[in-house]
Formats: sequence, structure tokens, C-alpha cells
Amino acid sequence: MALILYGPDYFLMDFDPGNPNSPPASSLIFQLLTMIATLWVAVAWHRFVLLEEYPNGVVPTFYGGRILAYFGYGVLLGLVVGLATVFVAILVGGALFWAPILAIAAVVVVAIAGSWAFYRLSPILPACAIGNKIGMKEAWAATKPLSGSILGAMVVFVGTIFALALLGAFIGGLIPMLGGVLILAINWLYILLGISFLTTLYGVAVEDRPID
Repeated sequence: MALILYGPDYFLMDFDPGNPNSPPASSLIFQLLTMIATLWVAVAWHRFVLLEEYPNGVVPTFYGGRILAYFGYGVLLGLVVGLATVFVAILVGGALFWAPILAIAAVVVVAIAGSWAFYRLSPILPACAIGNKIGMKEAWAATKPLSGSILGAMVVFVGTIFALALLGAFIGGLIPMLGGVLILAINWLYILLGISFLTTLYGVAVEDRPID
């Protein structure tokens, strides 16, 4: 609701008690709840597919320990891959400052490479969700046979996200409320697709499951 009310720039705005147009301090709480819900969904989905664990009711079981561990491994993985990706993107963007179009294209390529590296290491996340333990070295080795397929998926994945984000920003500039709804939908689509891809990748690369 907060994103819908304040438009796509909601999470980019600074809280200023003296500014009546600034978002409320509840923004932090909203983001925290969204993060917890995302982690909850991720762990529940991994366990549902990989362990065939069905919920007892409408809401899946809340595994606090697994969710906390998932968050920790996610932060670790994000730091390892994210910092390297940002560093390379800054270098490439700075080197091509004289050609903005080339700089943007290069940053997109770096983003694809960063996403590829992330998913090469990503089996550590589903493993954590189901109670197994896999190191980054084992995850990298397990996904090596699927390296080309992962790269192809990332080209489509990142390209689609960039296109949808630009569309959402454009519409948000014209109709803020509609733009907010669209960006929120895009974010959740990205999250759900990412979780499904993580689960499938773990099943195929680590557990040698067929892709059916």
C-alpha cells in the first residue's frame, strides 16, 4: 500500500518529519516485513519442492532458524558477488563515461555476469533451507555443467527485468499510482521467478533430478 500511495520513488525518499510530502517512518517497518515475508516464502517453497513438505494449513510453517540462516547466507553471497559486480560496473562505467550508450550496455553486461556468478553459487541457499550444508566451492563445482544454460537464462532474466523496470518507471512518471502497482508486481515476479530458479537449479545440479 505504501508503494502504491507514494509511487515508485517511495523507497528512495528520505524521511523528513518537517516535510508533509515525505513517507512516514513506517517505511522501515514495511520493508522489514516485506523482507521477512520474502524469506519465509523462499524457505517454504524450497522445502515444498525439494522435501515435498506440505503445509498443515493455508500458511506454511515458519522455520525461524532456517529463515535466519537463509538470510545470513544470502547476505554473504550478496557481499561476495554484489561488491565485485558493483566494483567492476563502476570501473567500466567510468572508463566509458565519454560514450553513455556504451557505458549502459557495458553495465548491463556486468549485471548479467554478476547474476550468472550469483546463481553459480546459489545452491547454498536451498541447501540451507532444507537443512543441508554446501560450501561455495561445492556449489560452484556442482553448477559447472550448467554454466552455459545459467548464462542464457540470465541474459533473458536481466534483459526482461531491465525492460519491465524502465516500463514501470515511465508509467510511474505519468501515473504514479499505476507505476507503483506495476513496480510492486515486477518486484514480486522477479522474486518468485528467482526462488523457483534457485529450487530447480539445486534439484538438477546437486540432487541430479531430471527437468520435468
